[in-house]
Amino acid sequence: MAFGTLLYPALQAAEQLNATVVNMRWAKPLDEALLLEVATQHDALVSVEDAALMGGAGSAVGEALQRAGVLKPLLSLGLPDEFIEHGDPVKLMALQGLDATGIEASIRKRFSSVLPH
Repeated sequence: MAFGTLLYPALQAAEQLNATVVNMRWAKPLDEALLLEVATQHDALVSVEDAALMGGAGSAVGEALQRAGVLKPLLSLGLPDEFIEHGDPVKLMALQGLDATGIEASIRKRFSSVLPH
């Protein structure tokens, strides 16, 4: 599930992983019906956002899944809760592992036991 400007890096990573990408156009209010539909069709979920993880879209995804009683592995990727230098957004996202290469690497690391090598 891609939130914000990370849709295109998520699509690039998904090509390498043979994964589904859902464009979550709005973080608030969260499209819970879409989230639950996606959760029923997949063994694991990944949220990718261009904002802080703490209290962000990934947290909302986890809370919605919990409220619905859905137990699925969830990897939330986003910015840490710390000061990030100013500069070129593309370079800064890459430094945080939020470019296509970093997203793919994080998913492979977290789900290495279920992904083909």
